[in-house]
Amino acid sequence: MAYNPYLGSFQIPGIVSGLDTASTVSKLMEIEMQPLNRAQEKFDTLNYQQKVWMQIDKKLEEFYDFLIEFKLQGNLIPKKAVSSNEKVLTASSSADADNATFYLKVNSLASPSVLIGEEIDSNITKKSTLGSILGSNDTEDIKISIKKGTSSKEISLSSSDTINDLIKKIDDSGAGVSAKFDEVNGKFFIISNKNGPEEIEITAEEDSLGQLLLTNLKLNNENITLGSYAEVELSFNGTTPSTTYKNLTENTINIFGTTIELKSLSYDEYVKVSVEQDVDKSVEAVKQFVDKYNETITYIYDLLHESKVTNKAAEDMTEEDYMKGLLTRNRNLENIFYNLRNIVYSSTNVDGEFRSLLSIGISSGDTGRNYENTMKGLLKLDEDKLREALSKNPEDVWKLFAINDKTNGKYGVAQNIQNYVYEVTKFNGYIDRIAGTNGTIGNQMRRLAKDMTTLLDKLQRKEAYYYNKFAAMEQAIQKLTIQGAYIQNAFFNQKQ
Repeated sequence: MAYNPYLGSFQIPGIVSGLDTASTVSKLMEIEMQPLNRAQEKFDTLNYQQKVWMQIDKKLEEFYDFLIEFKLQGNLIPKKAVSSNEKVLTASSSADADNATFYLKVNSLASPSVLIGEEIDSNITKKSTLGSILGSNDTEDIKISIKKGTSSKEISLSSSDTINDLIKKIDDSGAGVSAKFDEVNGKFFIISNKNGPEEIEITAEEDSLGQLLLTNLKLNNENITLGSYAEVELSFNGTTPSTTYKNLTENTINIFGTTIELKSLSYDEYVKVSVEQDVDKSVEAVKQFVDKYNETITYIYDLLHESKVTNKAAEDMTEEDYMKGLLTRNRNLENIFYNLRNIVYSSTNVDGEFRSLLSIGISSGDTGRNYENTMKGLLKLDEDKLREALSKNPEDVWKLFAINDKTNGKYGVAQNIQNYVYEVTKFNGYIDRIAGTNGTIGNQMRRLAKDMTTLLDKLQRKEAYYYNKFAAMEQAIQKLTIQGAYIQNAFFNQKQ
């Protein structure tokens, strides 16, 4: 045993008798320690059980997180939009976009107005100071004004400012423009922050340092490219326009729930846009649901039926080995298994054409008298039947999985699973009450720890008791030895 507070710090047992007292006490204590060892084994088992429950909790939370994304309409019943010419425009649709076919003609794209300066001295860089460009370090303020449309903003500069500073002050001026400087080609660009045909003008007072700066930077307002608005014609037959969307400030437009990105002009040709159910993606999403459910239910089933590891020596056992078989036929875990299985095998009360997973081609897959998959709670997908259901009524397929009508108490299969898993994994939920800090297992472990402390104290007292007994024996032997020596000496002296 470890340090014993009931023994002295200096012990030399068996010095008189020659007995191996320490070994004898150790053998006696092995018998005395059996209750403590049994308590320790039970404590370790509870600790491993707690860890297994935490792994189950994690597995179920992973399934919960998967269901959050799976139930979204955009994931479960997505739409696909196809453009016949993606060089002109691209199309993308949300789950609630209308199924439709229409035609678009791009007459113009939205673009900003741009004021372009002429080429300047190649020695001027973004780090050049305005003083060096002016040929003067005059401390007088350098003022310029930028006008866009009907609004104008004045900008104050100094000779120590650089081209980079000039660009930043223009950007931050609130004039609604941004500045760019192409060092390679020596040109300044003043660009409107919004698309549309707005005039841009940069000026300064006559004979001022501001005017000299604009002259040296060759920003003379002579070269301006006016921006434009986007314009798109909509047709339902590809020949006759039904309406025209004009004055669009962005190259993006939403038509019937479909987002259209304009790329280039179509030059009097219509581009066909088709929006329809993306059955392939829906099938893939349902496959993922079936796989994730099967993975989760198989994990639980295996825990309920696995055997303990008995073919390894204790020193070769890993933590994972010790955890195997601890929840075999555990009633609490069986409860979770049967509840999950019942949710996917039962009918729902949702409104719509489909009331059960079986109605869209998802079942145990068992035939005849073979109920193996049913016993394990597994699902199997009939892809053709699912495709038929999705093509016929995708909205009701989504409802079967994901409807969450709290008012009327109507929930889809995936929502039912999510609700149940939440109750199982939440704080103070089903698992937490079993294996949490204040759960059944936690309480048992605390009681055991208290009992083990008491047992350890008793063992230390018992060990001290044995050592004290042997010490008394040593003292008695020592006295007898002394008395024997005295008597022997007495006889020896009489003979002399």
